[in-house]
Amino acid sequence: MSLIKLPAAVTAFCQAHSALQAHFSATGLAFTLDGKLVGDIGEALAAEAFDLVLCERRTKGVDAHTRDGRSVQIKATGGAKTGPAFTPGEGVAEQLLFLRLDFKSGLAEVAYNGPEAPIRALLPAVWTGTKVIPLAKMRAEDAKVSADRRLIRAPD
Repeated sequence: MSLIKLPAAVTAFCQAHSALQAHFSATGLAFTLDGKLVGDIGEALAAEAFDLVLCERRTKGVDAHTRDGRSVQIKATGGAKTGPAFTPGEGVAEQLLFLRLDFKSGLAEVAYNGPEAPIRALLPAVWTGTKVIPLAKMRAEDAKVSADRRLIRAPD
């Protein structure tokens, strides 16, 4: 399992988030960290950890490129047991990184690092809405990826 340490700015944000939740606990609101914020944190972490160039112009399904030009989609979740969410009509990248962010521990697990095609094959041919691939399936697919098909971590 590959882990990425969350930067101090992210852990400070998480501490502030916990304080916000505690302050407003009587409201019953969750102040959940999800959606675009988690995705953006995941993209920034992946770009730094794997020396990726984030797309200046957003292209559906492609978030970054490797230094040798391969396209990369980056997915992230803050959930402990959830896999990546896909929507229909997204573009297709050559590589996929899926990060599971554990804000409490200050670490991000690289739950999948490999070609995107095997993961896309788990999705229905046609669907509407959002489809989430189970985390267990992501880890099982990750275990099948050979070292030469993985993105290489940048030196720390």
